[in-house]
Amino acid sequence: ENKNNRQNVYKFIIQLTGILVGAILLGFVLLVLAYMLPTERMRQNVAVTAEQINTEGQYYQWAKGYKNAQTDTYTDASLLLNAMYPGSGSAVRDAMNAPRLLYGDDNNEVSVVLLANGDTGETHEVCYGRYWHGSLILLKPLLLLFDLGDIRMISMIIQMGLLFVVIMGFCRRQLYKELTGFFGAIITLNPVTMIFGWCFSIEYVLMLLMTAILLYFHEELQKGYNYYLYFLINGILFVYFNELSFPMIGFAIPLIVYLLLSKEKVKEKIKKEVVFGMLWGVGYAVVWLGKWILAWIFTGYNYFKEAIEQAERYTSDHATWEVENPTLIDRLVKNINMYMKWPFLMMAIVLLGIICVSMIRKHAKITGEKLVAALPYLLVCLLPFAIFTVLGNGYSYVHYWFTHRLLAISVFAGITMLFTITGTKENHT
Repeated sequence: ENKNNRQNVYKFIIQLTGILVGAILLGFVLLVLAYMLPTERMRQNVAVTAEQINTEGQYYQWAKGYKNAQTDTYTDASLLLNAMYPGSGSAVRDAMNAPRLLYGDDNNEVSVVLLANGDTGETHEVCYGRYWHGSLILLKPLLLLFDLGDIRMISMIIQMGLLFVVIMGFCRRQLYKELTGFFGAIITLNPVTMIFGWCFSIEYVLMLLMTAILLYFHEELQKGYNYYLYFLINGILFVYFNELSFPMIGFAIPLIVYLLLSKEKVKEKIKKEVVFGMLWGVGYAVVWLGKWILAWIFTGYNYFKEAIEQAERYTSDHATWEVENPTLIDRLVKNINMYMKWPFLMMAIVLLGIICVSMIRKHAKITGEKLVAALPYLLVCLLPFAIFTVLGNGYSYVHYWFTHRLLAISVFAGITMLFTITGTKENHT
């Protein structure tokens, strides 16, 4: 039996290595193919909706005064410039360097409009190759066929469709009360903002997709090492497609669903949380490292040095351009304050009211056993605060206007934890 276990472990390690290497090579090939597409039609389709870009400007808020309603138009415009880049003559070099043309100062939105309209003014090239920018394998083909308005509507249909599939998955599993926590998480993320923003929508769609897979194929994933590979691939997908906005939702929200479906004991659940987290991190880190290696090979540029410098900036507790040496408390307050508005507070009151009513109706009592059962959810609930602590002012203070969405994890895990503690969580099949 021990021999069989060792063989299974060796087989899993070989699978893991194969998936990592395969993902790096596949990601590379897909990106190069995307950069081989002609860009003139893309430029024309962007020009059709240039007025939309002009109207929305930089960091558009569809609800004024709400940072939660703010899209990352700067990054979206950067990706549009990547997509429209006319080419240096080498698709491989362009895929690795992610170049874009800028007119004058670092204003992506203005440059998008000028480039789309064929402005012949002076430009300079900026490369941003330390990320994969995998969403370009979707954006470039879409721009060949559609303008930005079309793409936004297509994105809305996909997001709403996946959300419907996920909700049906909860109902199929009879996780009716747990939908309360998931609803809270979705509102915290703000699905309308996800529709408006391309780079946000990629992470949101991936999260919904990975959650749906888990809800519909839990039994198949339980076989062998399938769940371990699921979280490994999850991490790979998020590093390939995301722009470092709030990728941890891709790991944590499916993990909460896993905890809801699992019949394992608390100790085993916590053990799985740690292992799944490590595998997600391995997929994320190794495939990201693969990008730097390939870029170094094909362009000669040392992205390792740039990445280390940026990592120091993002994890630093030093001064920002807003305030001198903000503390951890400053970072936490900055992110939590995004929800200190009446609509969110009223939603919180309603959700807590639902929990209280459920508790009263069932005459629930809090016991030590229930508190222990809630521990796996507590660990997930604390995850965003751990990120705000580790990733310092460069990430969680300066970029609070999108990092606050990590609190969607705490909302989902926290409400599920309260249902568990109050005994209102039922047995599910």
